[in-house]
Amino acid sequence: DAAWRLQDKTAGCSWVLHNPSLEETRQGTSTERFVASPLMAEALAVREALLQAKALHLTNICLKSDNQVLIKALSSKQHPVELYGINLDIENLSLSFTSISFAHVP
Repeated sequence: DAAWRLQDKTAGCSWVLHNPSLEETRQGTSTERFVASPLMAEALAVREALLQAKALHLTNICLKSDNQVLIKALSSKQHPVELYGINLDIENLSLSFTSISFAHVP
């Protein structure tokens, strides 16, 4: 998830990684500067979550987000211009996992 502040174009990003088979949960946060929009902030949070999942050697990922626009873009691989680079990073990171799916959760 992410929160975005227009005044200084700063985003706070957070993620939770839950491994049901191990009953283990990990979480983290980051602050990003020079973030153009709330949508970009959400994409940065997703990218960071996937980087953490890769570092933990997780193989099967179901990524959930409340941002329907982002999930649709990631699922269809039709990237909005403002997210092109970040979504390509996410797409390349996705290749690190045996399986990955993207789900919208309201």
